[in-house]
Amino acid sequence: MKVKYKSELLFRKAFIPWYDTEPALLLTLAFALAVLLFSITGVAASLDTPSYQEYTWVPCLLGILSLTITISTLIRLIRRG
Repeated sequence: MKVKYKSELLFRKAFIPWYDTEPALLLTLAFALAVLLFSITGVAASLDTPSYQEYTWVPCLLGILSLTITISTLIRLIRRG
């Protein structure tokens, strides 16, 4: 078995999947923020209408999930710098 020297090794750039590129992350961030605003509006609407107050958990859950995606996407973008 032949030992390769450092000069013989091939160093290539790491492959980055399409969903981890900056434009895809920015698009994900934009959609997540839009869903977050939609959920805030849903919480306000459900609290204003007495018959819908028992369903406030639906926009709250949507907001929590959207906030989670927003925070994780922001962390990825900040780490990339």
